[in-house]
Amino acid sequence: MGKFCANCGTGLDTEAKFCVKCGKALANQSHNHNIGALSNYNKLGLVGFSERINDPEIIKEIEERDKKGRGCIFIGIPLPLIIFLIVSLATEEVSTADALVFGGGISAVFLVFYVFSNFLSNAKRSWDGVVIDKKTKNKSRRYRDGDIQNYVEYTIYFRTDSGKKEVSVSTSNGSPEYRDYYDYLNVGDRVRYYPQLAFKYEKYDKSHDNVIPCMFCKTMNDIQSDRCEACSSLLFK
Repeated sequence: MGKFCANCGTGLDTEAKFCVKCGKALANQSHNHNIGALSNYNKLGLVGFSERINDPEIIKEIEERDKKGRGCIFIGIPLPLIIFLIVSLATEEVSTADALVFGGGISAVFLVFYVFSNFLSNAKRSWDGVVIDKKTKNKSRRYRDGDIQNYVEYTIYFRTDSGKKEVSVSTSNGSPEYRDYYDYLNVGDRVRYYPQLAFKYEKYDKSHDNVIPCMFCKTMNDIQSDRCEACSSLLFK
């Protein structure tokens, strides 16, 4: 393979005139001014998926955050059972049997939640794909007290390289932090999904962007920055 599609990142033969995956015409990519621009972008790390996911600093940061998360959850899992047992010993309002049932039940729910969350954040669930559609929908929910809350549902549709369809859904009542992915990603963008990171989608081609997200704290940074202005983590360039 001698070149890559600038639209979706697919590797192509040197003589290819159209991308075999997205159908983008490639004739103009052979012009000198486009080759020069693409070369400059590659030097800046703005075209292509970042290798920083394998950087020792990034690996260490992921491990430290996971360790903190495990510490919190391992304290939180037995806490309901302990509290109920203490209450049962201190008062007669709760029997020991009830404390074991209710406290143990809540602790079990916490354990199941932890196992499920751990599965969802497993790095092996990473995939590469393309944004194929974006939709918004105005919705509302009614609470028991009769209040009605209006909100917007933001949905992004992806097609993975293996042919599967993936969906990202978020809701917002006007707060922009709940629609980071929707505003950042565009139809046709090639992306890589990182389930173990806070900001889960990296663009293949960042050369047309003015900002780049921190994959750890979700802060948007100037595209020329190398580290996040909020948490100092390395940006994926």
